[in-house]
Amino acid sequence: MQSDSPIVDEVRRRRGELSKRFDDDLEAFGKHRMEYQQQFQDRLVSQITVVPAPKRDTCAQTHSG
Repeated sequence: MQSDSPIVDEVRRRRGELSKRFDDDLEAFGKHRMEYQQQFQDRLVSQITVVPAPKRDTCAQTHSG
């Protein structure tokens, strides 16, 4: 399969490795991920709060004169 970039090639290669490792069993892979997350729970982000940027008055900037 022809790729768009080396990054795409790398992602596909690693996806294939994981698929083989878990015998194409998505449930087994999910169980592994959950166990891995428990192992490093103190490093995981549980919630991200997005703070909106202050509004800028673009009209005043473009029509000053």
